[in-house]
Amino acid sequence: MHESSLVNGPGEPPEFLFTAVIAAYNVGRYLDDLFASFEAQTFDMERVQLVFVDDGSTDDTLLRLRSWASGRGEEVVVVTQPNAWVAAARNTGLQLARGEWVTFIDPDDALDRGYFAEVAKYIDIHGGHEGLALLAAHQVRLLPDGSLVDNHPHRAKFGSGSRIVDLAVEPIFQLSVNSAFFRRSVLEDRDLTFDGRVRPHFEDGHLVARYLLASDTHLLGLMASAKYHYRTREDDSSLLGSSFTEEGKYTSILRYGYLDLLRRAEALGPVPRWLENTVLYELFWMFKAQLAIHSLSASAPAHVFPEFHELVGEILRLVAPDAIRSFDFIGVQYAIRMALLHGYNTKQPFRSWYIRFTEVDEVHQLVKLEYWFSGELPDEQIVVDGREQEPEHATIQDFEFYGRVVMRKRFLWVQRGRQVQVRLDGALRSIGRWEQQPTSEGLTPGVVNQVVNDQRKRVRPRFSAAGIPYRRYLRQSLGAWWRSHRWSLWKVDNWLMACSLRLPSVRRRFAHAWALMDKNDHANDNAEHLYRFLARERPQVNAWFILERDSPSWSRLRAEGFRLVAHGSRQWKQLLLSADHFASSHADYYVTHPINRRRYGQPRYFFTFLQHGVIQDDLSRWLNGKDPHLFVTTTVPEYESIAGPGPYKFSSKETKLTGLPRHDELLLKRAAASERDRIVVIPTWRQYLVGDRVGGANERARIDRFGDSEYARRYSSLLNSERLAQIAAATGKRIALMPHPHMRPYLTEFALPDGVEVLDFGVDDIQEVLASAAFVITDYSSIAFDAAFVEIPLAYYQFDKAEFWGGKNPRRQGYFDYERDGFGPVVAEEAALVDMVAETAQRAFVVSEPFVSRAAAAFEATRDGGSSRRVYKAMRALEGSGEDQER
Repeated sequence: MHESSLVNGPGEPPEFLFTAVIAAYNVGRYLDDLFASFEAQTFDMERVQLVFVDDGSTDDTLLRLRSWASGRGEEVVVVTQPNAWVAAARNTGLQLARGEWVTFIDPDDALDRGYFAEVAKYIDIHGGHEGLALLAAHQVRLLPDGSLVDNHPHRAKFGSGSRIVDLAVEPIFQLSVNSAFFRRSVLEDRDLTFDGRVRPHFEDGHLVARYLLASDTHLLGLMASAKYHYRTREDDSSLLGSSFTEEGKYTSILRYGYLDLLRRAEALGPVPRWLENTVLYELFWMFKAQLAIHSLSASAPAHVFPEFHELVGEILRLVAPDAIRSFDFIGVQYAIRMALLHGYNTKQPFRSWYIRFTEVDEVHQLVKLEYWFSGELPDEQIVVDGREQEPEHATIQDFEFYGRVVMRKRFLWVQRGRQVQVRLDGALRSIGRWEQQPTSEGLTPGVVNQVVNDQRKRVRPRFSAAGIPYRRYLRQSLGAWWRSHRWSLWKVDNWLMACSLRLPSVRRRFAHAWALMDKNDHANDNAEHLYRFLARERPQVNAWFILERDSPSWSRLRAEGFRLVAHGSRQWKQLLLSADHFASSHADYYVTHPINRRRYGQPRYFFTFLQHGVIQDDLSRWLNGKDPHLFVTTTVPEYESIAGPGPYKFSSKETKLTGLPRHDELLLKRAAASERDRIVVIPTWRQYLVGDRVGGANERARIDRFGDSEYARRYSSLLNSERLAQIAAATGKRIALMPHPHMRPYLTEFALPDGVEVLDFGVDDIQEVLASAAFVITDYSSIAFDAAFVEIPLAYYQFDKAEFWGGKNPRRQGYFDYERDGFGPVVAEEAALVDMVAETAQRAFVVSEPFVSRAAAAFEATRDGGSSRRVYKAMRALEGSGEDQER
């Protein structure tokens, strides 16, 4: 280490204290915010050299830079170059740097007005510290609406204020160069520049780590009071947000970034923990993205996955297992830790050293066991009270990351006994209630703090003379006593609810109740049809239907004789707190957690997920967190995809092949329909077009610029198609649009012609609509299964496959291939779609092969009109009762 490069010695001083290099590419719309933050600085900006490098922008970026720089001094430099990417642009700016400290501000960000002043103050105090060559400012998120939120994942390291951290002792890490300051002398002496091969991101972290390794220093100066405003772009157009489709994210970054750093460090000695944490932080986020419900990682290019996994294996061979176990900078799912610890061992498959016991089914006297493994299922031996038994139910959840199953989890339901033992590959495993992990190789702050907190809890400060003075203690203690004993409105409400549940009238009304609900504001789905079956065929069941009083379906159902309970009312709470069963066609959070569990406790009812439609795509990332007691399915492939080995955690215990209750009535109505005269367009919604949730239920706020979306333009064009209108007129049909509920607020933006009939899921019976349909046009909606169920010809209009499957929806492609398994042709262009309608019209709107055979095979087990009865029997079975064992 050259001391002259780490602490300024005598000689000619630098011209500026700071140089800020700003590489800019097509960021004209953000520059005014950056300029304003420069102009608002409380620091003398003549001591700050600003080097702007335009990287061949095609917008007004260069014009804006030159306009702002004109008339300013030599401290502002603007240069331009052909587009060569951000690393090359920053290297160009670095060659022009003349400041003692260099930082690399992003052009779409902004600075707190005291930013440079706070950095300068820190340097005045700590700049002479031996070996201190890297400083880090406090990043704060700048949201699209201009507000600031201090929720950056790295904010925790600033919790103790400004300080100098020895990374060898406290192995935190620094990834960003936009909020970091480097000694220019170190960069020049070690010939450190950005590596253009590390892209589409991590070029920052790569430079920071090489800088620390090359300078042989493990010191990092944290500047908590220097606030850097890091912009979160709404359209994911930042380098990080737009990188998921680029091959380099899965190859170049790993090879030239992570692996390069680990090999450099290994050549110098043991790999430092801060560097392991740097690499793991990046890897953990990549793997977390694959488990997220909404993630752009779904659009990752599949052809690079083999190389990706080969590189991950090489990286993990250079990372200590203890680093993976003890990493605590962000929350990491246990499955991901297990995958990185054991999923890349090519020598032998992993077998868990323990079995986890998680649940007891007291009705059926079963216990639930779980364990981790990789590769093929181990030889499994279950012994209950000395007798070997097969599990009553079993499944395997596969954790697939970027096209490869890296880790697997086994779920077993076995008979309860006085002693249960499990052997895997002949070895007896311990059984415990919690996930188990080998202890860390050293004491970490997390472990120490846990013991400290436990020790402090055992000491009662109330009976200590030290600490709080007499008068202050008197005020605090009397105030605490008053707050704990007074009757707040919340306590009064709890008391009234507890009393009301014991009123004879309430107990009679809701005794052994079955509560059914579709959406809070809409009916017309499986819950409504199941209720109708119960009222007609099983009147002894105390069934109630939940719906908002102002729903369009309220008056219709009340006129039919439904026993309705208003969603969110006091009676609604009484019903759910008293019910034996709660069944819904939806599984949104407001359905699965309808009442406050912290306030009222765990619900006592069995929850049945009736489904909104047949699951054709992979919804495991969403549904695995729902825990229904009963999960109904309709086709054998759907059942096997959910209850069998795969991405879902459910087994044959929860999952039943029953069919959908609404299909029973659909069969009858289709057979009775006198006219089949509608060409019905029933598009599903797009999650990326959904506004924020209003309140805690199903209502969504409007979004801006909906009319500019491809979704709006395509469907507007189709519904205004003159040729489609001519086909309908020539065949005596009418065109009808049945928009998704989220689509209704935007209908005015479609400019629908007078001849298009607009239907409403909340008012118009979807059964009647399908019964009268001659042809159905949909896209990815499960309504295609309903149409195929009653032999309606259909077509899938899929004009946005890449975007739909790109991760912005909770759905991923699953077992169902629309081309291979679909019940109609798949088209991407309007002209081809209208051609399909015309061809079908020539066949008198009769379904052709292979679609007839596909539907017959799919619905072989449930096309008999008995789905509601099977659902009822399955719900009764949850109680341990057969169909005829009524209360």
